[in-house]
Amino acid sequence: MRINLLFFATVCVGVAIAPNAEAQRAKCADFAFQEEAQVFMQTRGANYLDRDNDGVACERLPRRGTPKSKPSPPPAVRSPRTEAPSDRQSQFVVLSVGDGDTLKVQASPTNMTVRLACVDAPERAQAPWGQAASERLKQILPIGQVVQLREVDRDRYGRTVAEVWVNGQSINLQMVQEGMAVIYPKYFHNCAATQGQYRQAEAIAKQQGIGIWNPNNPLLTMPWQFRSASLGLFGDRFSYVVYANRGNIAAVGTHQTGG
Repeated sequence: MRINLLFFATVCVGVAIAPNAEAQRAKCADFAFQEEAQVFMQTRGANYLDRDNDGVACERLPRRGTPKSKPSPPPAVRSPRTEAPSDRQSQFVVLSVGDGDTLKVQASPTNMTVRLACVDAPERAQAPWGQAASERLKQILPIGQVVQLREVDRDRYGRTVAEVWVNGQSINLQMVQEGMAVIYPKYFHNCAATQGQYRQAEAIAKQQGIGIWNPNNPLLTMPWQFRSASLGLFGDRFSYVVYANRGNIAAVGTHQTGG
């Protein structure tokens, strides 16, 4: 008799706890809509689906008739600056122009020499293009012209290497477009945001035979190659030019290679 009663009690307890065990296996992720989770909680006693004990199961699930919320898009990644800087601190006044890729601007506390970034213009000794590039830059940047700078580096001579802008126009790019300068491969990474524009500008200038790409009188030696040859012959920073007349030294001068 005792054995039968024990067996009966065991079966009743098993029947009573079986739904609970099934309910414990359910999660909010198992339901498509909140209403389904609500019914399951109420019929199976799965109160654990109501985490804040407000009587509502799986509140984050969508309701019937309401589309499931879409995942939030990833935060926008800012692209590198492709336009001239707009703050007043980047504005300077042109004092003078040297060769085709160098100028001096008014700055505080001292004036500043600027080297055009990512491009290279012919040296003055590379006639006629060195002088032509210098004259063209003087036309574009007359004394008193307000320019904006995006500094990218300082070179070994202490010059500020920068992209120069006037009214939203990149002067560096303009010099390449007009065949007065070329892309400077060694430092081209400093203009990562606009490399495509520079390459396109140089390709068009070559195709049209503009400036140094003139097929009748092209620039035969790239500026950095010209400087390298000069440095190899005459020293690191200064080239010593000796004019001889019948074996006698007539004059000695110095010339700083711009870079």
